[in-house]
Amino acid sequence: MTPTAHTLVRWSLAAAAFATVLASTDGCALLHHDQPVAMAPRVTVGPAAPVVDVFGDLDGQPAVPAGASNATLEQQTAPDQGRDSDVSLDPSGTWLVFTSTRHNIHPKIYLQKVTGHSVIQLTSDDADDANPTFSPDGKWIAFASTRSGSWDLYTMDTAGKHVTQLTSGPAQDLHPTFSPDGQCLAYCSASVRSGQWELWTLKLSSGERRMIGYGLFPAWCPDKSVNRIAFQRAPQRGSRLFSLWTLDLVDGEARAVTEVVAARSAALVSPAWSPDGSKLTFAAIPDPGIAGEPSHPDIWTIDSDGDHCRRVTDATATNLSPFWGVDNRVYFVSDRNGSDAIWSANPDSAITDHLASAAPGAAPAANMPVTLKPAAQVQISPASAAVHEQPRAELGSADPSEVSH
Repeated sequence: MTPTAHTLVRWSLAAAAFATVLASTDGCALLHHDQPVAMAPRVTVGPAAPVVDVFGDLDGQPAVPAGASNATLEQQTAPDQGRDSDVSLDPSGTWLVFTSTRHNIHPKIYLQKVTGHSVIQLTSDDADDANPTFSPDGKWIAFASTRSGSWDLYTMDTAGKHVTQLTSGPAQDLHPTFSPDGQCLAYCSASVRSGQWELWTLKLSSGERRMIGYGLFPAWCPDKSVNRIAFQRAPQRGSRLFSLWTLDLVDGEARAVTEVVAARSAALVSPAWSPDGSKLTFAAIPDPGIAGEPSHPDIWTIDSDGDHCRRVTDATATNLSPFWGVDNRVYFVSDRNGSDAIWSANPDSAITDHLASAAPGAAPAANMPVTLKPAAQVQISPASAAVHEQPRAELGSADPSEVSH
């Protein structure tokens, strides 16, 4: 396996954070439950589900991603073997939920107290489980799993019981995120029909689904005064230069589709909201299209309007998959101690980088691997937010036939 392939596998959903791309598309003591966790029956459907990385590549094929810091770093998990990934916190800030390969080559879902060390294993099937996230009331966990043959969405209670399958079919469904009222999920789906990553919403009471646009790894804003979803999207099909976008849902339709921040030569991936919904955190992967070992990704924060972009980590390790806890710490996956584990940092102690004055093509500051450019001024009209939107074409930067969302 080449260094590039090895690194991308290490970043993959199945073992570290995300996972998948359709064949048809261009990071202790273990506390077991006394009874086996009740799971939906596993049905083998065709070949094994594909591995999806932070760039949305399926099985490594393009489809459309340790060290010191001044940010008061703390290591939250310490697997003796395997890797931890996909971290999220409950609304009280008491529990971490994450995936890990510490006891199985297939990633499983675990709970751990933020202040503790012992873990509770919630899933024990033979499949890969990923992307766990708590409901706003803290009673349920939504997650993705391959237990039915492809990546589909499920919910379970916080004891790992009462598992319900929400999606099915040939599409690869990943990265669920709850609406603030807990009544809906948003997720991304690698579609057989379009050959692209699509954004969907799902009503939990009725199962009604609706496509709202194109993109990856949605995150629903916790602020109930807005109905807003952040996500990553590339400028055109096959590009890895993802930027971060938001959209507002109005009567179930996407409106005010806005690019929040972009980078000249980096993929901006995995957005997550601050508890009050005023800021976003994300990972920036420098030079994502360059062959060889990728540069170290860093964790950043930015105001939701594109102002005050700040770097939290210092490019001395691979840092990915951030989540902003109610304790105002950003939790993320890092290999700074040699293996992927969950770490946290105080974003208020972040490294401030002045972005607005950076001229196009200018050399980045010392130890600054990514030069970001605020992009809040780039906004798409409501009419273009439908399924067939062509935002980049409207901006005059691409031929409409080449635009991918």
